[in-house]
Amino acid sequence: MRTEELFGIALGLQAPWMIDRTELSMNESKKVLHIYIKHLPGTRFLYEGSLYPVYDHQERTWRHLNFFEHECYLHAAVPRIRNDQGQVLLVDVPWASPGSSFTLLFEAYAALLVEGGMPCTKAGRYMGISGKRVWTILRKMVGYALAEQPLEDVKHLGVDETSSKKGHHYFTIFTDVKERKVVGVGQGRDQAAFEQALVDLEVRGAEPKKIKLVTMDMSQAYIAGVCKHLPKAKIVFDRFHLEQGMNSVVDEVRKAETKKYMELKKTKYLWLKNQSRLNHQQQQQVELLANAYPTIGQVYRLKEQFKQVLNQASESSLLKPINLWMKLAWDSGIEPVRRFVNLLKDHWYGIKTYFRYCVTNGYAERVNLKIQEIKRVARGYRNPHNFILMIYFHLGKLQLNLPT
Repeated sequence: MRTEELFGIALGLQAPWMIDRTELSMNESKKVLHIYIKHLPGTRFLYEGSLYPVYDHQERTWRHLNFFEHECYLHAAVPRIRNDQGQVLLVDVPWASPGSSFTLLFEAYAALLVEGGMPCTKAGRYMGISGKRVWTILRKMVGYALAEQPLEDVKHLGVDETSSKKGHHYFTIFTDVKERKVVGVGQGRDQAAFEQALVDLEVRGAEPKKIKLVTMDMSQAYIAGVCKHLPKAKIVFDRFHLEQGMNSVVDEVRKAETKKYMELKKTKYLWLKNQSRLNHQQQQQVELLANAYPTIGQVYRLKEQFKQVLNQASESSLLKPINLWMKLAWDSGIEPVRRFVNLLKDHWYGIKTYFRYCVTNGYAERVNLKIQEIKRVARGYRNPHNFILMIYFHLGKLQLNLPT
């Protein structure tokens, strides 16, 4: 088998394309393989359903995957055709996307490295290009995939927030709860960010009036966004944030009690940890402290009862348990507890829907954990657009259609 035929098979070339020749350039530092591609003489090329003869050619070069340890470049005089409107257009080639200086396989390998957890800078160094060029490859891939991703069937949104670096640059994340994927990202955590994320859905076919449920925390900005833009949606407050709210009450009372009783110092996580996760020694310690210091003990028991009430939502949509708990909590007379009860009353519309639909923002919370891992690998993101790009790349379930 001739060398040209061998490389043609390796590149997957089909008529009218073929290998013209190959060259191996050598110097003291490295060897570079150059593969020259041509087309059959007299070939007519398809454009919008019609075949056109070659008008002229344009010389192009693409970086390809290494052959063995040697850098490889493809070269071709790419045909141009003149259409019926007199436009002179460059013909698409099967080994590269329009306008790219890399082959499809080269771009796919870069994407696979990043998908496997390698930062773009490191992936670029590994492939012999700059990290910026890897970002360009991913930006193009994700852009095409987002444009082709239909979202007409989104009916249940999860809304949560995250940040690109600890305590900085917040983002609003929309997830499709049913399909378990990120479908919208907005910069910030205000109503404008909510609206920006919603635009990401609408441009891909999602209809606001078809969205029936939105699982979220008690952010006033997000509540306002739902009320303004999602007229048919019911708000469901996520149980994780409800439990978090009650935990904050426990911690507030603990801090106040610690100022009076030194024995309560360094007991924070005993009160906040789920009772079922305490070992025998810790359970005994909590019981002794709860009996010795009745205020924190009462709040702790209310916290555990509140969790049990939320657990019952998976078994029954009855509101009696939560109503009884709220009365019991109010009757405690403890001010932080009463403030929490008032908070529940003020947001009753989203509390009762939790008991009716028994849905949580669990997947959105898992997305947040995955985003933390993305940040850890990259040691944070200074560029917010790159951060959004990586969220979609890793968590958008995009069809990138990578060549094999």
